[in-house]
Amino acid sequence: MEPKTKTKSMAGDIIKRAVKGTLVSMVFTVAAILLFALIIKETGLADGVIAPVNQVIKILGIIGASYFAIKGMAEKQWLTGGIAGLLFISLSYLVFSLIEGMFGSVALLFSDMLMGLLIGMVFAIIVANFGRSSKTRVSTNKTKRVHLHKARV
Repeated sequence: MEPKTKTKSMAGDIIKRAVKGTLVSMVFTVAAILLFALIIKETGLADGVIAPVNQVIKILGIIGASYFAIKGMAEKQWLTGGIAGLLFISLSYLVFSLIEGMFGSVALLFSDMLMGLLIGMVFAIIVANFGRSSKTRVSTNKTKRVHLHKARV
């Protein structure tokens, strides 16, 4: 019975963290888009600039959602990051569709969801493997050396 409880609590924790990361990142993303809209209004940038900048903001939003979701996690970061990226794309689609007053292309939504899932997972894997502090790596290496030393003796 205990493994199911642990699995349920871990799944709940993953979803809770993914939602938290998504919401925090969404605040920053909306602020970035509003700032970009102000810049466009004041400077009169060409229409060709809007799509690439929106894509960069979207990718940074996915990365932010993944980062805030996995921050402080010890395991399953890749899954949490992927879910956070997926939730971020879904929520941003809903929010910006409500702002526009109409829903966009469903095919584009699915390709963006795949992008959110993959970027969230890859970023979480990178942070989980390379984002540790040097103190953590040093203590882990010392622990390995102690275990190897004991094994030789």
